[in-house]
Amino acid sequence: MAVVSDFEVIQGDVDKRIGDGATLWEKNFNTGARLSNQNAVLMFMVKGLTYATKGVDVKVNDKSVGQIFPYRWPTQQLRDADADHWYTQIINVGGNMLNDGMNELQIQAIGFPEATGTNKFDDFSIRDVVCFYKQNA
Repeated sequence: MAVVSDFEVIQGDVDKRIGDGATLWEKNFNTGARLSNQNAVLMFMVKGLTYATKGVDVKVNDKSVGQIFPYRWPTQQLRDADADHWYTQIINVGGNMLNDGMNELQIQAIGFPEATGTNKFDDFSIRDVVCFYKQNA
C-alpha cells in the first residue's frame, strides 16, 4: 500500500490575535483519508507570547494535543524587544486524535502573573498554521 503526505492550511498569512477581547480561537480543518495509525504535525508561527509562564493549551476536537510555549525574558526591555519576533512551534499529534474528515482546532488565551483587571491575558498572535498528515494513496 502506497502512503502519501498531505497538508491543510488552517490559517494562512493573516495574523490572528488571541488574548483580551478574543479569548478563544477556533478553526475547522479537513484531514480526509488520513491514516489513523500515523502521527500528524501541527506547525504555528507565534508572536508576542512573552509574559505567560505556562504554555498555551492546543486542542483538536476538544482533546489536548500539546502546547504553544511562551518566550519569557527576565527583563521588561528584553520582553518588549522580543514581542515582535515570529517563532515557529511544532506539535506532534497522534493520528487517532484526528477525524477522517473535519476537525476543529482550538486555542485559548492564557493569563500571566502580572495580569490586572482589564489586562487578564498575555495577548499573542498566530499565523501560518498548517497540519501535515499521512494518507492513503
